[in-house]
Amino acid sequence: MATTTRRGPYAKGIAKRQQILKEALAAYAESDSTGPSLRAVAKRAGLSERGLLHYFAARDELFVAILAERDAADRATFDPDGPVDDLAAVTAQSARTPGLVRLFLEMAAAAPDPGHAAHSFFTRRYRELRELLARKFRRSAEARPVVPARAVDPEFAARILIAASDGLQAQWLLDPAIDLEDDLDRLAHLLLAALTSSTEADPATETGPAVQ
Repeated sequence: MATTTRRGPYAKGIAKRQQILKEALAAYAESDSTGPSLRAVAKRAGLSERGLLHYFAARDELFVAILAERDAADRATFDPDGPVDDLAAVTAQSARTPGLVRLFLEMAAAAPDPGHAAHSFFTRRYRELRELLARKFRRSAEARPVVPARAVDPEFAARILIAASDGLQAQWLLDPAIDLEDDLDRLAHLLLAALTSSTEADPATETGPAVQ
């Protein structure tokens, strides 16, 4: 069967859309936590702000497309079947683009609305990310010898529990099958066990008086 190749205006539209997303990521990489304006992104792409939105159904669709493009770039930096350690590069990149982190949080907050452009993106993203990370943890655990765990302190435990609570609530709204209460309870006990282990391993640690 003969295949058809997309040509003409349709192909040009796809190419222009990709150029816009590329320029948007570059603009976010150069911005602070407020992120670039649409006008700034449009200017980089050689368009007016109105011309920019011509390639997307709405502003939020553009923002979701930018996040999807960022995810695609991140996936190119690590092996899906490799060790968990290689995810550090993704975290480092996020730290260099605070505007994208803010955009991600804003879109994630809107995602539980089924009518929002971010709903299907985040529903699929969280599902695929859970599967990917579970596979990476499983393979890393199988291949890695037992090594002493890094120390866990109360401040670290507090940050991680808060972050997990915020993130899990967003996932739970998108997928009610997630047992929010049980997941957070298990994490709290894992952190407590790790904290207790770290304290016992360091006899010099001052724990202070017990709280009654």
